[in-house]
Amino acid sequence: MGIFVSSFLFSLVLNFCVIFLARKFRFFIDSEASDKPQRFHTLPTPRAGGIGIFAPFFFALLLLFFHHPSPLILGFVIGGSVIFVSGVIEDFNASLSPRLRLLLQCMGAGLFVWLSQCYLSDLGFGISLPSYIGIPFSIFAIVGIINAINIIDGFNGLASGVALLALGCIYAILPSSSMSFVILVLMASILGFFILNFPWGKIFLGDGGAYFLGFVLAGILIYATQDPYGGKGEISPWFGIALLIYPFWEVIFSIYRKKIVRGRSPFKPDRFHLHMLTFRHITHKNPLTSIIIFLVVSPFMLVASFFKTNDLLLLLVSIVFIACYLSIYYWLINFSRKRSKT
Repeated sequence: MGIFVSSFLFSLVLNFCVIFLARKFRFFIDSEASDKPQRFHTLPTPRAGGIGIFAPFFFALLLLFFHHPSPLILGFVIGGSVIFVSGVIEDFNASLSPRLRLLLQCMGAGLFVWLSQCYLSDLGFGISLPSYIGIPFSIFAIVGIINAINIIDGFNGLASGVALLALGCIYAILPSSSMSFVILVLMASILGFFILNFPWGKIFLGDGGAYFLGFVLAGILIYATQDPYGGKGEISPWFGIALLIYPFWEVIFSIYRKKIVRGRSPFKPDRFHLHMLTFRHITHKNPLTSIIIFLVVSPFMLVASFFKTNDLLLLLVSIVFIACYLSIYYWLINFSRKRSKT
């Protein structure tokens, strides 16, 4: 409890400091006048909330590592630092090309896998991967979740709230271990940011924060589901997919929609994600949009936790969510077209 409270207070105070300094010196500011398609705010707002999440997590894990050295903790510290830097540079308005960001993400994910020796070898349904396939596949999966969390980071509390829900579910089902410490510290750090971001939007998560949350979630899920790591064969590899099926499917559908349907680069942002359509055609309010998404997504996360050991049922949970997502998405598209005609 002590480490939870101290991490929360560290995050909260640090985020207050970031807000004050960003407004005073005009750095890490996300302008309300920018032409970015994902902009939905009306006031200049600091986009460096990831600093208040990364710093408590980093120092707490360093402390843990010095007392109980662990390759897994070292992987989180080193790999997470690279991932965070790749995003926070972008938040500082020193734009990196999409290819360079992707390269840094692969480097951070690769460092985590190399240092921790934690990678995907069991895919469920009796499918096993040799290390020469499992290691690159794990790097690909980590980078995918990094960008999945970033792609849903569009409204107050949305990405951080989904991360909190996911971490709560993992903590509830994971046997007590050093990973429980990691999860508690991360949840406390996110909470210190969350209460300033939702519903008032005093500070945004930023690319650094979104990338970092995606990275740590991916690492925790690999640890939790892979034998001989945290899962010990008790938690299905499909648990991670079912738990994060919303951001996971959002990024896959986004690539399909942009590249296959529209012939555009999947790296270019647009205004046609589910949360954006929900805002424009249903809620017209930033915090309410996040609440609606939470209400849709959370039952699937809870069901995934309940069926954590069953590959088939977790696959069915994922398929049912995708069907619901597509139904809602195309209903919103058709609703938009009907309104434009009238």
